[in-house]
Amino acid sequence: MDEKIMRETPALSSLHMHRNPLCFVYRLPSETLEDVFIHYARDYHRTASVDPAPTVPTWVNVSYVSRRWRHVALNCATLWTYLFITSPRWTEVLLARSKQAPLKLHVDLDHDDEVIGWGLRSVKPVMNHVERIQDLRLRCTNRDVLSSITSRASCLQNLEIICSKDYPNWSWLPFGGDTPALRILKLTYCWVPWYSLKLSGLTALKLDNIPVQFQQHTEDFLATLGCMQDLTYLRLYKALASATRFLSSAAFHAFQKFDLPHLSRFEIMAQPSTVVALLSCINIPLKAELNLNSAVMDRLGSTPDHYALLCSLLAQRFTMSEDETQYGQTIRTLLVTFTQRRDAHIDFCTLEYNSKISFLPVWNRHFPLRIIHSKRHVTTNHNWERIICHTCCPIPLSNVRSLRVTQPLYSQTSWAHILGHLPSLRYLKLSHGAMPAIAPLLSLAPRDFTEIQGGRSDLGGNQVFAPDLEIRSKLPTDNLSMTRSLPAKILPFDLP
Repeated sequence: MDEKIMRETPALSSLHMHRNPLCFVYRLPSETLEDVFIHYARDYHRTASVDPAPTVPTWVNVSYVSRRWRHVALNCATLWTYLFITSPRWTEVLLARSKQAPLKLHVDLDHDDEVIGWGLRSVKPVMNHVERIQDLRLRCTNRDVLSSITSRASCLQNLEIICSKDYPNWSWLPFGGDTPALRILKLTYCWVPWYSLKLSGLTALKLDNIPVQFQQHTEDFLATLGCMQDLTYLRLYKALASATRFLSSAAFHAFQKFDLPHLSRFEIMAQPSTVVALLSCINIPLKAELNLNSAVMDRLGSTPDHYALLCSLLAQRFTMSEDETQYGQTIRTLLVTFTQRRDAHIDFCTLEYNSKISFLPVWNRHFPLRIIHSKRHVTTNHNWERIICHTCCPIPLSNVRSLRVTQPLYSQTSWAHILGHLPSLRYLKLSHGAMPAIAPLLSLAPRDFTEIQGGRSDLGGNQVFAPDLEIRSKLPTDNLSMTRSLPAKILPFDLP
């Protein structure tokens, strides 16, 4: 039997060879195969780990399927531009096969000495082709590697560099600042004078934890930012100096606001004064999503005026004329969360939250505005509640139908003031923490509720805000008592 199998094997192999060209996949044009191969390599490159690995990625196997596929793969220079760090030999192979096509390199060299050693040996040949690099994402603290990327990068479009927070005090300028094609810049813990790069063509700028020595003052940053007219995404996370002095200067009062017409997403974590300064000096499109985090200590001092000005700016933004309404977004849900770190997260959402929805997505296009304040930097509870009410109430909330509150710190007067701005409220969810201040309000008739705010009401009956208000609570009964034990009169909350 074995001898018969041996005799028939060549014939069967010959038949397989003749059948292969009849399959549809073998009839695909070379150009289509190239597109498929490139798509495979690109997807792998985007999602795979950036750590150096001892084995080649799976997409390389397309060059071993058949003679034709290998011929197509080896002659497709773009396929081999998705560099991977495996060994110096493979790096040389990739550089040769990619010919003169633009290179893409994602690598993490922030590892133990052994991995760093052979990783560096594999990366260094690429640094001799800096002029070909189009996409560079590098996590590294090695001076030899960083100092090698100082020559002109004529086709660099995407640059992301992450250094360690323990990175030594050693500054350098990537590519000598000569990056004419740069479109995306992301820097984290980098001792880099990033503003010296050519930035006029940027579409995305992300600066995280920039060392103090390279944090621009507000006026200088605004001058840099004003040149980025194509910017669509801006993230500033502990990246700028305090703007307290700028807000009190003649330069601020004389500053001419400029437009960023294409900006669709703006994230900032900075001192309250810095947040206020940027919102005051930049015309941000109404459709842009804002994530404003003022939970950063201002060593020059934050005043209640900074918070008041911030809320005034937000009120102006969301109080639109009829001509502007078509560009705005209607707020349907208000979410207020107090964290254990004594931060308050206030989210304004265009989706309606109700008992049939167990969760809302994280901040995305459905959240035109998210605000984060920190009680750690506020002196008294009164000022803290003032800030929260100042933040919520000036923004038009007449269309809000859902309110979700987690671990509140409000007094009864604060609750009355906020709930009084929600005439369309239909769903209220309370979870975690003690909330004795809201309990009496939930059992009041509208007439009594308006009296707390210092207003008047012609409504009667024993309704609770709205006839069909649905209340969901995850609180123990001792945290939320539905009693009517309420003082006869409560002074209106002091909001100048």
